[in-house]
Amino acid sequence: MDISVQLQMLMKAHGIENRNQLSAKSDIPQSTLSTIFNDVHKPSVATIELICNYFGLTLAEFFSDPETDTFYPLTEKERKLIAYWNGLSEEQRDALLGFLEAMK
Repeated sequence: MDISVQLQMLMKAHGIENRNQLSAKSDIPQSTLSTIFNDVHKPSVATIELICNYFGLTLAEFFSDPETDTFYPLTEKERKLIAYWNGLSEEQRDALLGFLEAMK
């Protein structure tokens, strides 16, 4: 997997236009993003975790191939739920979790 390609796809999906914007919004240093995009070296697990946290993903989701679900097979309904989840604010996510927990 090409991490820079995956990161570019995430940026596009979330309306982030460039590295500077991602750096400012995610608190990931511009220099770290440059080394990823310029393929100077592979990012550390800690850096990938920062990226995942910003985009609301697990490491498994980040490394999965959405075409083949190689690492994390999801049903169509689960994919749809995650897509909705990723579009929610933190406050909305908390409210949804509270609602789901009340349903137990």
